[in-house]
Amino acid sequence: MPPDRPPRARPIPAALAIRGSLSVAAAVLVLAAWLPACRSRADDPATAMLARVLHRGDRLILLRTLDPEATRIAAVVDTAAGKPELRIYEGGGGGQNYAVAHTAQQGDAFKDLALIDVDLDGQEEVVVTWEGGHLEAVEVIARGQDGAYRAIFQNAGRQIEKRYDPAGRVEFWITSRTYEEGPGQAPAYETTVYRLDKGQYAESPGR
Repeated sequence: MPPDRPPRARPIPAALAIRGSLSVAAAVLVLAAWLPACRSRADDPATAMLARVLHRGDRLILLRTLDPEATRIAAVVDTAAGKPELRIYEGGGGGQNYAVAHTAQQGDAFKDLALIDVDLDGQEEVVVTWEGGHLEAVEVIARGQDGAYRAIFQNAGRQIEKRYDPAGRVEFWITSRTYEEGPGQAPAYETTVYRLDKGQYAESPGR
């Protein structure tokens, strides 16, 4: 069985990581007060970006930079439609040139976001977990050399465990109900392991 190791999630930069439930106006006020305490400049581009890109009815859940220069920023918002959405913005220029580079919606509630180099190639991927009903969902989003984002893994189950193979690469162990139990029997569950294969996650034939 592959050993468990502490997650290789990059510490949040001195700039930015906000979690909670904030309206557009409240989010701007919180950031304006919070950022200087973290030794950010008063004209931090992320602050200006936030006021410009959030839509009416959006409620901010999480905001964090994806690089030290804050040219890439991830925001998770509860939308007016009632479903959380991940938005990745890219740009700069004092907060005036940010544009949406990628969006994702999975499940009914946001759970967590981490930056982890899942394949040890020196580039961190965005690992997002969501919840919906009795299920937990996970999505791994990679940024290609062309700057485009793509999901290299999407799956859901009753329980998702992030583990590491002997080389230190991330793998996912997902336990789901099989519904193969007979009348009067307890629910049956099965765990499937997903490992990296040529840049994508695929079901592993064995543990």
